[in-house]
Amino acid sequence: MITNVDVSKIEAHRGSRDQISNMKFNVAFDDVKVDKENVHVGFTFSAFYEGEAGAKGDAKEVGKLVISGKVTSKEEKAIADEVQKTWEAKKTLPLKFAEDVLNIITFECGARGTLIAYSMGFIAPLPMSRTKLQEGPSNVS
Repeated sequence: MITNVDVSKIEAHRGSRDQISNMKFNVAFDDVKVDKENVHVGFTFSAFYEGEAGAKGDAKEVGKLVISGKVTSKEEKAIADEVQKTWEAKKTLPLKFAEDVLNIITFECGARGTLIAYSMGFIAPLPMSRTKLQEGPSNVS
């Protein structure tokens, strides 16, 4: 169960006043620390704002919003152990746990980032749907 979301850093940059035509999101899990049943996941949420594509077809970056922090979750010992084992082996999280963490990060950063985005002249960084993860074929050899 997620017990806390702590934001430690917010950065916003607007490189041009071009009209925003597209927005892309990225969430990175930076680190994971397990202390008994408490799981701490460091994260970086990024929203990239793009303008119209140039002559070469590449979109122009108008600006970005980056929010970093930590999600804390209290889990049963077996789940906490699985999170730690998966992180150490693959630098990723078990699917169900990752899904819960990812959804709280996008919700919290969308809500908190809205005020910053507004002051920068950006649209709110609100992903439109809940994230649902599933196991897929591995592309790693």
